[in-house]
Amino acid sequence: MNPNQNQDQDPKGPSEEEIQAIIEELKKHKKQRKIGISLGFLLHRNYMIHMVLSLIINFIISAVVFGLAIGVNQPLVYLNVPGYITAILLLTLIENFVKLLLFKYFTRIMIVSMGLLSVFVQIIILFAIDMSLAEGFGFIQTEHLFVFAFSFSILRVILSSYLRRWLYNEHITFINRR
Repeated sequence: MNPNQNQDQDPKGPSEEEIQAIIEELKKHKKQRKIGISLGFLLHRNYMIHMVLSLIINFIISAVVFGLAIGVNQPLVYLNVPGYITAILLLTLIENFVKLLLFKYFTRIMIVSMGLLSVFVQIIILFAIDMSLAEGFGFIQTEHLFVFAFSFSILRVILSSYLRRWLYNEHITFINRR
């Protein structure tokens, strides 16, 4: 070791090896945090791919919910094709923007509510879309809006979790603690 190096280094401060270890630990925590946040809400790390996946999932799940309702002879909405496409596009864009803001500023409330706040935000967005698209899309009754929002959210969570599992090769395990 060079005697000049000892003079340059603060005797009370950490050594160079300790600094490198601290930097590596911070990098490890930073990567883990980023992955955890992205897997919690986002479907993909690239936001544009996330938006496309969200749009596809919203089209599929909404068609399934509307089809199931028609199958039991209880239609939820009156719609035409352009109105349906516009409604799902608006739902996807507005909901993603609002959820990003909620996760940024009200993370604790979002976690504590266990997704209920997201459903209520979705109900408000769907109500606004219903009011703005007078001819092409609308819920038959207010109760139908609630039925759609809750069933849509449940099915979307299921499909999104399977998509994340497939994209990131996550293994979902249930720990049995007795």
